[in-house]
Amino acid sequence: MSTNIGEMSAKIITLSLVLILSIQKGCCCPNGWTQYKYSCFHVSRDSQNWFNALKMCEIHDSHLVHIENFEKNNFIKHLLLSSQANNTWLGATDWLEEGTWLWEPHGVRLNYTNFAPEQPNNYNTQNCLLMDALHNYQWNDLECVALTRHYICERGENVGMIIG
Repeated sequence: MSTNIGEMSAKIITLSLVLILSIQKGCCCPNGWTQYKYSCFHVSRDSQNWFNALKMCEIHDSHLVHIENFEKNNFIKHLLLSSQANNTWLGATDWLEEGTWLWEPHGVRLNYTNFAPEQPNNYNTQNCLLMDALHNYQWNDLECVALTRHYICERGENVGMIIG
């Protein structure tokens, strides 16, 4: 009798672990977000200036997207093409020092860039980073406050989710 209880307990524990792992695997990104590697991405439907876009992402436990390499840049480009978002804020600015681009909100210096030819040009004090359909989804600098654009938020998987 105790052998059956021991075997039954082991099966219940194993089944519980399998169930928990399958739930975690299936719910990595919230509804409306797209997974890429270990992050989730959301392309906004609304338009905001760069600072309000930064704040909107923070409200959703995320930040404006950071692009650290060619592969991620290519993923973001295709995400924008599929969502029909033409001009979209990215999470970098050279607001503090012209020509020194930093990923916000942590101030990490860019080590990869994909600027369009003759960009960034700081025309009319342009200090915020944009992925621009007019430049084949290459990067461009744009005025931060007066202009509104779509934006992409990025967050880690399972942010704010509690399983237990």
